[in-house]
Amino acid sequence: MKRRRTNRCGLPRPVTLNQLADCLWAGLGITGFVRTEASVLPLKMTPSGGARNPFEAFLIARNVEGLDPGVYHYAAIGHSLGLVNADYSPSFSELLAGQEWADTMQVLVVLVASLNRTAWKYKDANAYRVVLIEAGHIGQNMMLACTNNELTACPTAALAHSRLRTLFGIESLADVPMYAIAIGHPGVDPDEVIPVEDFLNKGWKPGAMPELP
Repeated sequence: MKRRRTNRCGLPRPVTLNQLADCLWAGLGITGFVRTEASVLPLKMTPSGGARNPFEAFLIARNVEGLDPGVYHYAAIGHSLGLVNADYSPSFSELLAGQEWADTMQVLVVLVASLNRTAWKYKDANAYRVVLIEAGHIGQNMMLACTNNELTACPTAALAHSRLRTLFGIESLADVPMYAIAIGHPGVDPDEVIPVEDFLNKGWKPGAMPELP
């Protein structure tokens, strides 16, 4: 967790299929099932409001060793990828509202929320919040897995929604691209990271608060 950084400078090296699989599993993998009075529910890597599990993941593989370039859907049951479209023409920056740094990355994972799954159980419009919170849970797990695999993972919510919907073949207005994570090999990070100890030694004091172990 301490090593996680958003490094938007990617190297032109392929991500391996094993690395990608580990990141997808960390965010959306199913670890088991539990039987309730109403149904059988999957147990996943992150908590989900009302156990509704509204998120699906689509990914655009540009340079993945062991995987043909194209658009894929991740199936958590079976931990597998299904080809959606072998022909993708937009650059990553076009899909991410003009963010040019994304073109240095090798994979783009997009979390798509099926809002009807949550609305089926919760009629209050405020239930929308738990969907957004869950996107953060999933994204953080994926980013930590990327860090563990020596990759950089850059999250963004600046999306070209219409283009993504067309690319993924999404028709329902209740299925919404919410969050994207661009993955690649980290290049030179232009930002100097100052260790906490050095920062405190330069004179900044947080105030008279007890220190934690």
